[in-house]
Amino acid sequence: MVSFTGSPRAGRRVGELAARTIKRVVLELGGKSANVILPGADLKTAVKVGVANAFLNQGQTCSAWTRMLVALDSYDECAELAASFAEGYLAGPPLDPATRLGPVVSAAQRERVLGYIEAGDSEGAALLTGGGRASSWR
Repeated sequence: MVSFTGSPRAGRRVGELAARTIKRVVLELGGKSANVILPGADLKTAVKVGVANAFLNQGQTCSAWTRMLVALDSYDECAELAASFAEGYLAGPPLDPATRLGPVVSAAQRERVLGYIEAGDSEGAALLTGGGRASSWR
């Protein structure tokens, strides 16, 4: 049996290869993982955990939370908290102890992430912090 978690493109290829040897295949091919913060929640803790989960492994996990859903009356506070916590994730060389955010897996993935930022901008989203290319540390 083969179990694979990743992109639809890679999953298609895994399925093709497994079919050659008649292996059973289980595929988890992504989705949008929402972080739902309900009214009455401890916003500081919920947002801090949400940002940490979104940034886990540079956001390159199938279970990384990709959006935060909050009650409208909590939006401003949650946005301010999220920006503040996100600013604590310093990008840098993986071996530097101050680094909390390392490189993504490839140049193609970097462009994909930057494309999401551009799409959000063109659709009217508010960029609260960051958003550009990380400076090179080489």
